[in-house]
Amino acid sequence: MSEAEFFRIVLVSVATIAGLGAVFGLGLAIASKIFAVKTDPRIDEVLEHLPGVNCGACGYAGCSAAAEAIVKGEAAADICPVATGIAHKHIAAIMGVEVGEKERAVSVLLCGGGNKVGNKFEYSGVPDCNAAVLVQGGPKLCSYGCIGLGSCVEACPFEALRMGPDGLPEVIEERCTGCGKCAEVCPNNLFVVQPVSKNVHVRCKSLDKGGAVRKICDSGCIGCKKCEKECPVGAITVEDFLATIDYNKCISCGKCVKVCPQGTIADLRKARKAGAAVPSAEAVTAKNAQPVGEVST
Repeated sequence: MSEAEFFRIVLVSVATIAGLGAVFGLGLAIASKIFAVKTDPRIDEVLEHLPGVNCGACGYAGCSAAAEAIVKGEAAADICPVATGIAHKHIAAIMGVEVGEKERAVSVLLCGGGNKVGNKFEYSGVPDCNAAVLVQGGPKLCSYGCIGLGSCVEACPFEALRMGPDGLPEVIEERCTGCGKCAEVCPNNLFVVQPVSKNVHVRCKSLDKGGAVRKICDSGCIGCKKCEKECPVGAITVEDFLATIDYNKCISCGKCVKVCPQGTIADLRKARKAGAAVPSAEAVTAKNAQPVGEVST
């Protein structure tokens, strides 16, 4: 094959490929016009006011899905718990609706054990709470409490959690958006998302009898029912040896905190007023020096 024939073949090949590319490109351009799906321009406008973290706290797959649902009327303008009140108002203005003021909600840890609870064995596996809990319910003597490996800290998209010196995660409330990611990854369901006006919380999830709890944790609920008897609005009840607060009834009076012999019930007012991360042991507990009394059985 001569050199001239070789270059002729190359040029023909290049021209053919270029021609095919142009034809296919034109075909795609025409198809995109014919089969284009028209979108409501308000979706992009709404999306501009959403945080863009795609945390899923709203119940949708991400911010784009949430924006589409808002525009379609399938979701409220203030459905995003992460967006600010100002952002909600902007979205409402785009949709031609009004939204009321919404109280800010944050995550609260319902465990006061941490380093105070010993280990039943030395765990040396994957440093993840969900992995550790698969091994005999976790390394802690209390199978209901915080394992302390910080899976919640890793899951938080807003860096609103950190591990404290007591072996428990602390919530940095000024950063917390109440997205609930920490609650989703915690294998023992130790996080609740509550309005910041709810200051009183039972920091225990153990269902063991009082005597068993006392042996492994000096801040666990022993089911003595003193809090239940003291509450003026019937917001706290003891079932299965565990005190539980009905937040719809609770007025955060703090009377239950004062009578709790174990310091299990926490009042976050002091920590929140100081702007400290919570829980903070010296700020939230008010351990009563009186004898425990009879434990319910």
